[in-house]
Amino acid sequence: MSSKANADLERLGAIVEDAASEVYLFSAEDFCFTLVNRGARENLGFTMAELRRRAPWDIKPEFDRERFIEMVQPLIEGSKPHLDFETLHRRKDGSDYDVRVHLQLMHHESGDTYYAAIEDITEQKRAEARLKEVTARLDAILNNTTNAIFVMDARQHCAFMNRAAEELTGYTFEEVLGRPLHDVVHHTYPDGRPFPIEECAIDRAFPEDNQTQGEEYFVHKDGSFYPVGYTASPMKDPEGKTVGTIIEVRDISEELKAREAVEAFNEALQERVEEALAERKRLEAQLVQSQKMEAVGQLTGGIAHDFNNLLQVIQGNLQLLQKDIPPEDPRHGRLTNALTGVERGTKLASQLLAFGRRQPLEPKPINLGRLVRGLDDMLRRTLGEAVEIETVITGGLWNCFADAAQVENVILNLAINARDAMEHHGKLTIELGNAALDDRYADAHLDVKPGQYVMLAVTDTGCGIAPDILERVFDPFFTTKRPGEGTGLGLSMVFGFVKQSEGHVKIYSEPGVGTTVRIYLPRTRKEEEVDAARSGTDIAPGQGELVLVVEDDENVRAIVVELLDDLGYTVLEASDADSALAIINSGLKIDLLFTDVVMPGRLRSPELARRAQQRLPGLAVLFTSGYTQNAIVHAGRLDDGVELLSKPYSRQQLALKVRKVLDRKAPAAATTPQGGAAPAPLPPASANGTESARALRILLVEDEVLIRMTTADMLRDMGHEVIEAGRLAQARDLLSEEAPDVLIADLGLPDGSGSILVEEALAQGRAMGLIVASGADIHDQFQNGETLSRVVILNKPYQEEALRVALGKSLGEG
Repeated sequence: MSSKANADLERLGAIVEDAASEVYLFSAEDFCFTLVNRGARENLGFTMAELRRRAPWDIKPEFDRERFIEMVQPLIEGSKPHLDFETLHRRKDGSDYDVRVHLQLMHHESGDTYYAAIEDITEQKRAEARLKEVTARLDAILNNTTNAIFVMDARQHCAFMNRAAEELTGYTFEEVLGRPLHDVVHHTYPDGRPFPIEECAIDRAFPEDNQTQGEEYFVHKDGSFYPVGYTASPMKDPEGKTVGTIIEVRDISEELKAREAVEAFNEALQERVEEALAERKRLEAQLVQSQKMEAVGQLTGGIAHDFNNLLQVIQGNLQLLQKDIPPEDPRHGRLTNALTGVERGTKLASQLLAFGRRQPLEPKPINLGRLVRGLDDMLRRTLGEAVEIETVITGGLWNCFADAAQVENVILNLAINARDAMEHHGKLTIELGNAALDDRYADAHLDVKPGQYVMLAVTDTGCGIAPDILERVFDPFFTTKRPGEGTGLGLSMVFGFVKQSEGHVKIYSEPGVGTTVRIYLPRTRKEEEVDAARSGTDIAPGQGELVLVVEDDENVRAIVVELLDDLGYTVLEASDADSALAIINSGLKIDLLFTDVVMPGRLRSPELARRAQQRLPGLAVLFTSGYTQNAIVHAGRLDDGVELLSKPYSRQQLALKVRKVLDRKAPAAATTPQGGAAPAPLPPASANGTESARALRILLVEDEVLIRMTTADMLRDMGHEVIEAGRLAQARDLLSEEAPDVLIADLGLPDGSGSILVEEALAQGRAMGLIVASGADIHDQFQNGETLSRVVILNKPYQEEALRVALGKSLGEG
């Protein structure tokens, strides 16, 4: 090494030796210290000779050799250029001190060396601890005093308020932080006049650099006024400069009550405030809501009437032309497209009429619970598998007076809006309940009549609506959707229909949380009207079928047994599910199980029905209940194949429902004697005239809704029971719960491959048919040859006959 290099090295060593920070160098090979500067040696109390026999973990009580080497691994691997951390150093005398470490690995020709720059932060840690102690003590004082304390900065914006101030004002500190206190709690005189800040004595304490005291009225978060006594004092920095204001406030309501004039003052104040607020509310509501909506409603209603007349002329002529043009003529397709456009125009006109409150309604008493349950399947298919649907229906729901068809349109419209707001993924909740809107509510909402209503609420977990546009959502042609995704008439139609039905609609929304639309339809005490085809005394009687009634309420059970007996059925009865199961296991040929959903005992009604149908294939099951059917409702819909008769029901309703359920069940095979084997259902006929061995319980797993719907319809037409799933997780649950005879699985599912489901079924030793429906080669999906030998491949696209053949092969019948 040259003399110059040696000189440079000595100069560097001298700089390191005298550096203010503690500096350590240690070998990357054995981790022993090679250089420790004077400041570090003196702090530790070790000589350099002693330190050369030591490694970093010998002076760091929080580390052992393994943990230290593990910590520096990122430096060794090169994934990090340096490490910064805090730890303890232990002196020779056993005392510890806090340090902040900057550690890096330096590479040079003679070998790698670790360089550590150490900062003693013992005093800093002590100062922080003392500061935390003082802060905690100050917080305890400020938050336990009964007086409200506010601290204002140099701009007179709120920088602090204690817990008593939050309780006094109704605001949290986060709501007031950075805002002028005057604008939050002192902006209005008790008589309703604005209170300019330049008239505020509290605010003058800062610019006038003078303490002020007095009494004022503050405005609570809820809009009410309350009297306070205050002291406002300038706050100065160490140099004596005024940098803010400390305001101490106390509620003096009790003090005022002791004064002679307080009662008269409060009465006059309340009267003036209520008059001012009521007048302002009335004028704003009339101007913003009534005049605007009524004027636009008249305009759109008039346009829609004329538009419908034009559409009638166009549609009539198009249909006349279409009759004279054969289907193979290219012009026939153009006419079909034109008629499709007329249909869209008709829908648009209908929406305009609804908003303009001029559509021809046919209101009648309806039960919204029945109506919503009837819409469940359509909603589920419309919204898709990624939208969870929950339905909550209050027991004892009143009937309302409205047009049932329009109510269905309203629900569908709101559900589609919700789906779009959730971007096709989220949770939709439909809630039905009884509600009473009182005079106070009616006074606060224009065009609301006090009285009893049936409430329909539709809630989504979507993007929500900003407050500045919330009041415009019912305006026609106003939409928050992107161009081409909506006409802006959906909510307008809802608003017009509800108003025309003498109801009320209210929307609540929070950006990023979701939206709730509440609709109130007037209650009626009339009974729901039944279809003409079901009215009168023409009730289909029983033909001696054996019905097992399971009902824990003795009085209800007695009347049901009597009604069924009078209708011509043979009736057995049980007071709980366990007793009913004993009767079923006796081997009697029971045609219908009629059971309450909520039952005492260890066995639940759905489980009773499942075991009963296993024991008696083809057994019809009818549930009844007066409560929300959570036991037989999942993901917001009635389980597939479940029939429900809601309490209370009439004799006619019972007769119609029982007859319908019995007529829909699979016809029984030859009658077996009592006590013998359970009767097998008659098999469905196949296309070639042969018959399958039996009706099957099939789990269909397919994420494409249209394919799943079509396949399910094919299978049901064959006489089979179908359980549908669109995701792997859902199918796994159904596979364990439902015990299907055949599994038909698509391979490409949103949360995994259908091959996983097939292999799990085989691993569990399930005796079932296995069909894989796919449009691609499946051999790379199943590496196990035994699995392939057990699977029937159904190539997409497939027709009903191919599906029927695959079913037979899966069961070893072809």
